[in-house]
Amino acid sequence: MSTSPRFDPQSREYGRRVKKAQQGLARRKLDAMVVYDRHNTFYLTGLHCSFSYLVISPREAFLLVDGRYIEAARETVRHIDVRLMRKPRQDLGRLLRGPRPRAVGFEGSAAWGTVDEWRSLLPGVEWHECGELILKQRLIKSPTEIKLIEKSARMTDQIFENVTGRIEPGMTEMDVRNRIRGEADRLGARALSFDCIVASGMTSSRPHYSPAERPLEAGELLLIDMGVVVEGYCSDMTRVVAVGRPPKPRLRRLYDAVLEAEQAALAAVKPGVACAELDRIARDKLKARRLGRYFIHGLGHGVGLEIHEAPTLNNRSQQILRAGMVITIEPGAYLPGRGGVRIEDLVVVTRNGRRVLSRTPKAFRVARFST
Repeated sequence: MSTSPRFDPQSREYGRRVKKAQQGLARRKLDAMVVYDRHNTFYLTGLHCSFSYLVISPREAFLLVDGRYIEAARETVRHIDVRLMRKPRQDLGRLLRGPRPRAVGFEGSAAWGTVDEWRSLLPGVEWHECGELILKQRLIKSPTEIKLIEKSARMTDQIFENVTGRIEPGMTEMDVRNRIRGEADRLGARALSFDCIVASGMTSSRPHYSPAERPLEAGELLLIDMGVVVEGYCSDMTRVVAVGRPPKPRLRRLYDAVLEAEQAALAAVKPGVACAELDRIARDKLKARRLGRYFIHGLGHGVGLEIHEAPTLNNRSQQILRAGMVITIEPGAYLPGRGGVRIEDLVVVTRNGRRVLSRTPKAFRVARFST
């Protein structure tokens, strides 16, 4: 009997991640680090919780949780010491004072007021932002992580097909959004990766749009940007279909131009390629079609525990692709008052190139009204 790919709480993967963080602390000459961010905490422990302190020193690591999570933590987290936290600030201070630190690290995601509270616990100690020690690890996904992201992408494909295969007369953007939510729940997603974008007709010219009670009209474009969270990992995909019947020729040409740009950028994905170069490839294709000024955002972003992670793919990016990165390729062109097209695939960078995780077809199609 096959089992779904998931982290074994007793596996060594979490322990290796903590070990790498400890090695980073030693290189930075930091005596300890406080991990407060929820995604980083999950990445290093495997525990989902709303509040905790993970304290890492070059030789030890401790997870402090309150009574709500102590049972789950002791069952799930086997590679580091789990302790019950009764008085959060006092317990954190007591733990940090143990190694008598001179320099302590924290993540940039922690609010400045929170860091000030921590400082008051250890007068005279230097505090340094060092979140990159974990973010650099998260940049390159392990084989297990890639399997989970791929599982999330498969579910996104299925939801899209189920929803667009049942477009009914009189449906609104909100109806489509609600069906996406319902399908995600039915198929067992933990959550949506983000509040999905469902934009029809002229509203599809707005890259970040909140669906409204706007009826779908025949001949309009319908843009759906969506993803789900499966076992902690996100997916992201955008597709555009025509509703009921083919659209006006200009909108069809717009679709073909964006698809050409997306395919050109996809073909260039491989280790060693600059993220800015991928953006340029897609942008140049749209400029050749006199659509360059309508491509008003970057080409893509990394995806993992969060829907937007490093690397960033735009014309200002200094990052270079490496094997194990998971990214989106999502060029778009948006004609104000007429409509827009964005086509987005989720892609893993492999040793020799790329593997596209989004399998929903991109050939132009019409979603017929069902009866």
